[in-house]
Amino acid sequence: MKLLRMKKMLWIGLLWCGVWCSAAAQPFTFNHGPYLQELTQEGVTILFTTDQESLSWVELKDPQGTISRHYTLRNGLREAYNTFHAIRVEGLTEATTYEYRLGSKHIVDFQPYKVTFGDSIASPWYRFETPDPRSTRCSFVALSDMHQDAGKLTHLLQLSEVNTVDRVFYVGDMMNYYADPQEPFRSFIDPSVRLFASERPFVLVRGNHETRGKLAREYFHYVPKTDGQFYGAYRVGEVMFVILDCGEDKPDDFWVYAGLTDFDAYRTQEAAWFEQLIRTKEYRTTRWRVVMNHFPPLTHLTQPTDTAAHGERDVMAKFLPLYNRAKIDLMISGHTHEYAFMEPANEPALRFPTIVGSTETITRVDIEGKTMRVKVLNVKGKILKEFTVTK
Repeated sequence: MKLLRMKKMLWIGLLWCGVWCSAAAQPFTFNHGPYLQELTQEGVTILFTTDQESLSWVELKDPQGTISRHYTLRNGLREAYNTFHAIRVEGLTEATTYEYRLGSKHIVDFQPYKVTFGDSIASPWYRFETPDPRSTRCSFVALSDMHQDAGKLTHLLQLSEVNTVDRVFYVGDMMNYYADPQEPFRSFIDPSVRLFASERPFVLVRGNHETRGKLAREYFHYVPKTDGQFYGAYRVGEVMFVILDCGEDKPDDFWVYAGLTDFDAYRTQEAAWFEQLIRTKEYRTTRWRVVMNHFPPLTHLTQPTDTAAHGERDVMAKFLPLYNRAKIDLMISGHTHEYAFMEPANEPALRFPTIVGSTETITRVDIEGKTMRVKVLNVKGKILKEFTVTK
């Protein structure tokens, strides 16, 4: 009996040793990314993750072949012993192609006076090009409301020939809610990386579903901005892109929000910012103006007391008069899950065309000089709308 017990304990010990040894033998690696954010004429943010805590960096190669190394520095400390890495590279030159690769050194043990490093790894080289402020050409695709369907997202991006555009806009509700740190990767980041995002950026327009879940306050972590805001504007050549943040669709006192939201005040603040923006010389002197907002500019709901449309009505009240003053050339939105095309000829309250994307559509826009070509495709590759604007 005693011998049998000893054999059993030996087998258990060997089993645990095998599990531990197998885990210890797992190679240190990159497991998500890289993907680009906030690519401007002067800088870019490169994001990626490692499967274990590390010290990580980006190596940048300029056209002359000079390589520089970049870390995230906070208050005199290099970011370390983390698995999520967002490294901002500044001081770039406009209209220039750069190459970059990731580097990381595993931190096996981090003691106050002794740091023990393990393996070092490096990624392949990638490349990106900084925008040319004098360019008269620009191309992008936009879609929304994928609600965690990575397969459909991939299919629509491929239909749009995403590898031939400059950037991609995700116009809200790419997830149902945010309660799992891996969900943004599964829903849209990893598919984007596989198709384009290591060399061309995507821009996230927050939808009402991205404000939900216990981790919603950390969502900004995945799409950092130097100004710290979800909404903003930036100019690429002759195009001014305006990104708006709609907030939630129901009133702030709606029971499911548990008293944790204040989007009415937020939208008032955002509208004041937008009013200032459209007065600026940079906005007024650009040739093309494209606005992205998850909520459409109009709501046709016949029940003015419908709680589910409160956010839409608030946006309409606070923004529509500004929209109509802003000389917008194209707005792209979503939210309704039904494709629609709104234009002044059919909507007297509007002074600009709006594409309302559905769960089954993607919009491609190609701008060259005085011409903007717009095409909306569905998941079967059928063209639902195609038109040209000349100015």
